[in-house]
Amino acid sequence: VAQGSEEPLRFIVLRYEGAAKAEAPVVLIGKGITFDTGGISIKPAAEMDEMKYDMGGAASVLGTFRALAELQPALNVVGLIPACENMPDGRAVNPGDVVFCLIGKSI
Repeated sequence: VAQGSEEPLRFIVLRYEGAAKAEAPVVLIGKGITFDTGGISIKPAAEMDEMKYDMGGAASVLGTFRALAELQPALNVVGLIPACENMPDGRAVNPGDVVFCLIGKSI
């Protein structure tokens, strides 16, 4: 995973500290595969655009941290997000990408 990408993989650690430091945190882990083409030859073409949903876990963790910032509850939370893309090449086109022609038109 991430070997075909031009972008390096990341391991994101988020912390929200709303309670005493001695209080154990709630830990949230969300997979952040921004697009997964792993096994591309066995996936039905009609469902290929759904591979972007492999980042749903990471999006949930990020959304939770936004809510924590707004609500400021009295608890400690740690968010862990392993993030990368699983592509055969970093310049590969994903289903649903907008591509621009030399004359400036988008496809």
